Amino acid sequence: MSEPKLGKPRPLEKVVLYSGISFLAYYGYYKWMIQDELRRYDGESWSGAKSLIPFIVGVLFPQILWRLDPDVNPWFGWFSILGLAWIYYAQFRLYRTVNQMYRNEGWDEPLTIWWMLIPGINILVGFRQIHYLSEYWAKKQNIDTGDRLVKFVPLLR
Repeated sequence: MSEPKLGKPRPLEKVVLYSGISFLAYYGYYKWMIQDELRRYDGESWSGAKSLIPFIVGVLFPQILWRLDPDVNPWFGWFSILGLAWIYYAQFRLYRTVNQMYRNEGWDEPLTIWWMLIPGINILVGFRQIHYLSEYWAKKQNIDTGDRLVKFVPLLR
């Protein structure tokens, strides 16, 4: 049996920088890629498509439809909540997967998953997920990510 394919370390500082420069387009790419990498690695994680397409369609479709079609009740726009619920569930699965990967190595779980439910702090746990997934891939490949942002902001460790 072959060894599972490891993902690419993407340090938090680069994800934040590239996402800012690209007006979050890189963040969408990042989410898609890490989900695909995890799927190749463990064979169980959701793909990037399964994680993101329902979110994108679920958020955009109701908004576009009620704005462009005069026969659609504006209340239909509230169905975007379903897309938001989907991405929260996808995030929950991702955080749980990262914790499981650490647990499988005998390492402490890095993410406190319930933080994702608290507005404001959910961003912190998202940043921590980026960092710790990158660190996992780096440790497995014996490389250093050199993530200066995490060294500068202790809450991210």
